[in-house]
Amino acid sequence: MLTMTSRPAAMYARRRRPVRWWAMRLGVSSAAGAVPETGGGTSTEYLWGYAIRRDWPGGEHDLFGFTAVKDTAQRNLARDKSYWHHGPVRPAAVSIVPATAADVNQHPVDGCRNSWCPNQPGRGESR
Repeated sequence: MLTMTSRPAAMYARRRRPVRWWAMRLGVSSAAGAVPETGGGTSTEYLWGYAIRRDWPGGEHDLFGFTAVKDTAQRNLARDKSYWHHGPVRPAAVSIVPATAADVNQHPVDGCRNSWCPNQPGRGESR
């Protein structure tokens, strides 16, 4: 038997994502590190967090794995070290460095030798 409803399905409110859904994906509970831009949106350009820096024997380095949570960065560091531990080619050093999201997103993928890339494990951290 079919039943009739008094309200059509189109009248129910759609469930929407929270305003700062990107912040939850990055692992932060609030957008305190974001700087508002014109137009009412927020930018992750100035969001501080942690990245993994892998230095190679030839002088190049990689910068990847941005996260706003230090525990997640430490897990990513342990995973990266275990991956390269038994291989024939090993990086000279692998470390966690404080960086902004823009530093990691704009970093070249292959063979960066820029001296201004984040390379000090304590830079930008509040203790």
